[in-house]
Order: sequence, then structure tokens, then C-alpha cells
Amino acid sequence: MDSPSALLEEDVRNIVRILGEVSAMKPSPDAQRAFIMNQLAEMLGTDTWVWGVSPHLVPGSQPVYLFHQTGGFDETRMTRYLQAVDHPDSGFMTSSIIESMTETGKQVTRDREGIIPSERFLASPAAPLWRAANIGPLVLALHPIPEYGVSVIGFYRPVDAPAYTEREALIAHIVLSEVPWLHEAGLPHLAARPAPSLPPRCRVILNQLARGCSRQSIAEDLGLSIQTVHGYIRRIFKHFGVHSQAELIARFTHGDGLH
Repeated sequence: MDSPSALLEEDVRNIVRILGEVSAMKPSPDAQRAFIMNQLAEMLGTDTWVWGVSPHLVPGSQPVYLFHQTGGFDETRMTRYLQAVDHPDSGFMTSSIIESMTETGKQVTRDREGIIPSERFLASPAAPLWRAANIGPLVLALHPIPEYGVSVIGFYRPVDAPAYTEREALIAHIVLSEVPWLHEAGLPHLAARPAPSLPPRCRVILNQLARGCSRQSIAEDLGLSIQTVHGYIRRIFKHFGVHSQAELIARFTHGDGLH
């Protein structure tokens, strides 16, 4: 039996598809973020989600969040959610994930149990507020934005829903860590940077590389010379910051080691 954190072949295919499609979209940060979050929500069985920023996120201090985009909330539930987030103990309970991000300087993604033990969460004075917002299991991702603050992404399920698995948190981590431009683009007081975009042929080859196809078989399937395929693959490797097909596959199946 696979370990809880092992990704399925279907997971890898969906991750590659999501990253390829969002890179091909016209540079509209809000539309790109909504696309990624809705796709992940479907994969993860997520009820509600938020994508925002925090200009002030320091361990031991009350976090300040600006929620830029949300999904699945009605007005009442959003209000209750904001009340839960603003409770001082909610900030205290997230200290461990904030510390990890601060120490590494890179994105950190954890489920609720990885942030705070369930016993501690349920005993928190903030717990009634989270229950009033009908939020129980969660996955939280913090992505640092140099010289600005932190991009904050949350996925939530109702109070009595099953907890997120390590595999589900890993899926979120891989997808969100592969769109660094999207964490920075179009946010309040932050100049949007051009979104990198792989051309259609590169996206096709990326899909084949993730499946484990050889360069020769890719060339034959697409009717291209092996030299042309080499050129496309060099571009893909540069885009994802890897140096081999094995590294590329490992990025999609195991993340970058910071999950």
C-alpha cells in the first residue's frame, strides 16, 4: 500500500495540467489565482479557500492578513472566519509554521495537525469562533514575497469533515510553490511581474516527460528531430529550475523537500 504522502499517477497528471494551463493563460493574476484555487479545491475536496497577503507576519506577533481572493464563502461565513482569524490565539497557534517559513525563506505548507496538535486547537479560546465559521480541517501555505511580506493561502473543510491527508497537503504545496510570480503579481501596493508562459509545444513535452517518456519517443510521437526536442526540454528544465528528467519528475511527485 502507498504511504499517505505518496502521489498517485492521476495526481501528477493533474498537477502538470494545472501548471501548464495557468502558465498559458493571459496574464490576469486574479483569473490565474482563481483558476488554480478552484482546480485545487476540486482535487482536495475543499469547501472554502482564501488567497491573501500579510505585510506583517512575525512569530509571536499577531498576524495581519489582507485576503485578496476567496472562494466558497457567503457574507456571514466570511465575517465569522475573519473573527476567528483575528483572535489572538489563532495567531499564536500559527507560530510554528511562521517560524519554519522565516528560517527557510521558502514556502511552507502544512495541514492543521502539522501546525498545532488537535487537542491544543480544540482547547483554544478561538475554537468556538472557528466552529461558528464551520471550519475544521485546514491546509495553510505561506510563501514569502521579498521586500513585501508573505502570500497566505488557506484551504478549509467543514467542522465535521475528514482531516486533510499528507498527500493532499503535498499536492497543494507542489502547485503553489511552482507559481512564484503569481504570489507577487497584482497584489496591493506590489507591481505585477510578467507571468512566465510555456508555449503549447513545451506543455505537451512537459506532459510526456512527467509520464517518463524518453526523448527519442517524444521526437517520434511529435514528428520532430531529436535536436528540436532537446531544445524544448532545455527550456522546460530552465523554467522549473531542474537539470534532468528525474529531477523534474521528483518535483511533481515529492515536492521540494519543504513540505
